[in-house]
Amino acid sequence: MPRVIDGSKFTTKGLTPGTGAATLYTVPNVHAAVVRHLSLSNNNAAAKKITVQYYDSKESTYYFIVQDLSIAENAFVNIVDGNFIHLNSNDKIVLTAETAGTISALVSVEEYYDPNR
Repeated sequence: MPRVIDGSKFTTKGLTPGTGAATLYTVPNVHAAVVRHLSLSNNNAAAKKITVQYYDSKESTYYFIVQDLSIAENAFVNIVDGNFIHLNSNDKIVLTAETAGTISALVSVEEYYDPNR
């Protein structure tokens, strides 16, 4: 169980991925995290696709959050908005874009020290 008495730390990360899998966020060792916000922005004049995956480090398995999501030209999409994704130590959020440099991602997480992880 995370140690709430030690407080939490909010972290925001951004990334504009290439066409290969790129890690947006990794939970630090001996921590747990709650994804509070995940958004994607297409800064291109044409619709582009992106895939977002959750990597479960304990199971060594990737799970799709969205697969080949088409984002309209110059549009913005909230993936996690009002919901949460709970992550454990060394879990990741990974992005793969259709075209390099066209979609930017922003994730905001709350990290908790968790000595049991």
